[in-house]
Amino acid sequence: MKKIATTIFLVLIGIVLIGKISNWFLHYDDATNKVLNTAMFCLIGVAYLAISIGFKKLLLNIAFGLCGIYLIIMNFIPDFGFNAVLGIICVIIPMIIGKFLPKKDTISTAK
Repeated sequence: MKKIATTIFLVLIGIVLIGKISNWFLHYDDATNKVLNTAMFCLIGVAYLAISIGFKKLLLNIAFGLCGIYLIIMNFIPDFGFNAVLGIICVIIPMIIGKFLPKKDTISTAK
């Protein structure tokens, strides 16, 4: 089941990536770009939520979980002044945390 979910997720990420790259050449309209952006941020948010489940430390679970939840929710709330800034922060913070994590604190390998 885990392998099927991973395959589906990778296919969806690939579709969004192809859509974003093809936009450079085909110049989609604003509605199509909005759908691609929504899908991209929702998939990143789902990935962060899935990763947060595997950490052993509560603080890492909370950080990745909150970032994932915000990335999903930000697409469905009206834009306000700091919406884009918070979105960028929520994309970058887990990457920074992951960069400086010692190997012993990485995701558990429970099967």
